[in-house]
Amino acid sequence: KLSALNRNDDVANNWYMTVPDMVTGKLGKDVLLPCNFTPPAQKEQESLTVIWRTKFHYTGPVIFSCLSKTDMSETGQNCSKSHGRYSLLGNPRSNNISLRIKDVTFMDEKTYFCRIQLSKSGSFETLTGTRLNIHVAPELLSIYIQTRASGEQLVTCDVKGSPPPTVMWIMPENISAPSVSVQSTCCSASSSIAYKPNTNYTCQIHGENGLQHQTIYFQAATEPKGQVSWPLFFTFVTLSGVFCIVSVILAVLYIKGKEQAHSLFKK
Repeated sequence: KLSALNRNDDVANNWYMTVPDMVTGKLGKDVLLPCNFTPPAQKEQESLTVIWRTKFHYTGPVIFSCLSKTDMSETGQNCSKSHGRYSLLGNPRSNNISLRIKDVTFMDEKTYFCRIQLSKSGSFETLTGTRLNIHVAPELLSIYIQTRASGEQLVTCDVKGSPPPTVMWIMPENISAPSVSVQSTCCSASSSIAYKPNTNYTCQIHGENGLQHQTIYFQAATEPKGQVSWPLFFTFVTLSGVFCIVSVILAVLYIKGKEQAHSLFKK
């Protein structure tokens, strides 16, 4: 995706260079930075040096350079080789020095400047450069129940995109819309709402190919019918044990009391 082209001209020396103001690339994909030039009339073939730099023209750090010599048998024919993630897709001999960047990341969001140097006719470099923007397509990632440290439970929907898409919550008509909290970064966001038991929750976004949505059903926890809860069972067992112990003690006391009464009667 290219913006309008800008053209840097040096009329006195018959130099022309055309580059886009801005290029948009997708995160993790390859991107092409176009650069075309028209050099002054050359009386003979000259060696060409291609340079790409970032941040500043003339003084910015060089990320790619190559030398194309007139004699193909000479060493130094490296304009067809990659330098890390950078490679030249254009042909300098055809006045095209377009640069390819592989697997772009947000760290690649910079301004790029192309430069061509002829061994005898001078050099030229774009003054304004090309700004690279990275695009992340809007995508609905997941919906789930989130439990905070305080014990509060929320229904949360995670999305990504640049900028992150707006999440729309779809609720049954008889459920009032709860308050929504949103946490967002440069390319991701989480939207959360307080839950109500036994309710369907649906979050929805507008994606590149239409609407995307996911649904989750939150069911209140219930104890199975016909089963005794563990706390009640534990209490019952404890009381039963105490009752048995008391019964044994009373029986022992009764027997001892009866024996003592019998002894007194004999006397």
